Amino acid sequence: MQHRMLPWTMKHSLPRSLHGLTVLVVDDHRDTVEVLQEYLTACGARGIGAGSAKAALAMAENYVIDAAVVDLRMPREDGWWFLRQLRTSETASAHAPVYAISGERHDQPDPASGFAHFFFKPVDLDELAATLALLPRRTR
Repeated sequence: MQHRMLPWTMKHSLPRSLHGLTVLVVDDHRDTVEVLQEYLTACGARGIGAGSAKAALAMAENYVIDAAVVDLRMPREDGWWFLRQLRTSETASAHAPVYAISGERHDQPDPASGFAHFFFKPVDLDELAATLALLPRRTR
């Protein structure tokens, strides 16, 4: 297996605390989606990915997600658009927490924006996993 240099940081070994969670990853950079999905899966979550906000909204309609990790800056519809559309949808995922990620510090959303948390790129994967681990698990 070839190891890639990743724009993410990890301080410790993989936590195994995300069992039972379905997390939607949304970014227009395929590598970002793949890396986050890989990491979330290694931590026990079901990671599903989308390359655009529109595709992510369709996935949120087809899957019940426990959380979404969304890039704020994407072409056309962005992370803000996704959050608004998800909240007004009538899906089972409509109230799932949405975590914003961005490489621009000035993108950090106001706490009243509706985003559950902001992660600055490069995302600290340990911090992301620790944050997601606090989410309640659905009964299946």
